[in-house]
Amino acid sequence: MYRSLIDTRFDRRPASTSPARRTHGLTLVELLVTLVLVSMLGTLLVQSIGFFAARYEAVQRLARDAARAGLRQQWFAASVQGLVPEGADARRFHGAPTAFQGTTLQPLEAAAGLPVTVRWSIAAEPGGALAVGYAEDGGQRRRVWAREGALAFEYADASGAWHDRWPPSDSPEWTPSQVRLAASGQTLWLAAVDATPVPRITQDARW
Repeated sequence: MYRSLIDTRFDRRPASTSPARRTHGLTLVELLVTLVLVSMLGTLLVQSIGFFAARYEAVQRLARDAARAGLRQQWFAASVQGLVPEGADARRFHGAPTAFQGTTLQPLEAAAGLPVTVRWSIAAEPGGALAVGYAEDGGQRRRVWAREGALAFEYADASGAWHDRWPPSDSPEWTPSQVRLAASGQTLWLAAVDATPVPRITQDARW
């Protein structure tokens, strides 16, 4: 009896060591599972970021390419739209499959409104590509665009018929109604000529 009282009285074990109240930290297995889940989530997050970054870059690249393509076509259309009939043979519009030349009031480098002789041409490059170039008044040719495969300029008369050369032998027209850059019959660039029906100067080459 005394021993029981003594044992009860002097039992000073902390309450935290009681089996019912004991708290446990993460076991090694639980820690490993947690690390695996975190690593999987991290991998998925990195892959998602990489995927969206790649898509964003692709969209940006397409936007840049579209902007450049639109600029090239606008460049072509502006110079062609401003073509005017010219009586002097040296400044008169002449066209062939690989080049055309004429007088325009919408040059790309000189001041707008001034009559300038412009020339668009197609030339082969090393490697087989064909490059479209532009020059004003016999100046330096500027490379505008290049691609693989056939390219050719074509010219439409007032009736809408297309010709590979201008002027056609049976046409009295001074300028074509439209000019296009085509590849295997497919129109790549197209521009209408906003010209008066008769030349501004018929005898004198000066303006």
